[in-house]
Amino acid sequence: MPLSLSTYLFWGAGTALELLLCALALRNGLFRRLWFFTLYVLLVAIYEVSWFGAIHALGYKSKGAFYFFWLAQAILLSARAAAIAELCQHILRPYRGVWALAKSILLGIALILLGYATIATLGRTSWITAFILTAGRGLELAAAVILLTLLFISAYYRIRLEPVVRLVALGLCFFSTVQMLNNSFLVGWLVQYFRLMRFFPLWDGIRTLSFNVAVVIWCLAVWRPLSAMAPEATLLPQQIYDELAPQVNYRLRMLNQRLLEMLKV
Repeated sequence: MPLSLSTYLFWGAGTALELLLCALALRNGLFRRLWFFTLYVLLVAIYEVSWFGAIHALGYKSKGAFYFFWLAQAILLSARAAAIAELCQHILRPYRGVWALAKSILLGIALILLGYATIATLGRTSWITAFILTAGRGLELAAAVILLTLLFISAYYRIRLEPVVRLVALGLCFFSTVQMLNNSFLVGWLVQYFRLMRFFPLWDGIRTLSFNVAVVIWCLAVWRPLSAMAPEATLLPQQIYDELAPQVNYRLRMLNQRLLEMLKV
């Protein structure tokens, strides 16, 4: 199926942004802080280039392109889930009790999503598509809730985040939130109930545009070397900082202590 000029331009602009993000991430050492997220953006860039080659070599509607697309989607979903878990660990790791609880919740969510996606494939002729679509929609909902909660906790308890970590979280949160709404309306309502597959290009356009916005946010996160963006070690005399720090983090440390006692970490 021939592609329009606008499709080529849209794909070219998005791929150029993703390649720029990869170059900045590798040059400025993002992998030293967020290894799984760096791997995720590299996989996205590789997928975009290889997918464009696959549809030209195999044909847009060929079986080879079909399996290539859905296998790639499964890999990218898994990589993004790992990146979100890594982000949670990076932010909550200093609080062992909070992170122990969060880790259990993340594991429980993963098992529920896999179980629900498996049940959704029962009786379906195209079980691969059904499994990945169901798991993807569940991941978007879970990711949006988890990341919004994580950002709220970091703001409420005054957890100091590096700019790169904050912007990566914002980009992931933005994309997952848009996709959650996109899936709920265009896929869940229009496609499933009214079978209006002509709305699929609109769904895909919203997905691609929101991801490109997230890529711009991530490019801003790694625009400069990470060492230059690291927060100052201290802005006050050490004695004053030592007196104020326990008061600033008191609520979170109390929560952390209670969780340690409950979970016996």
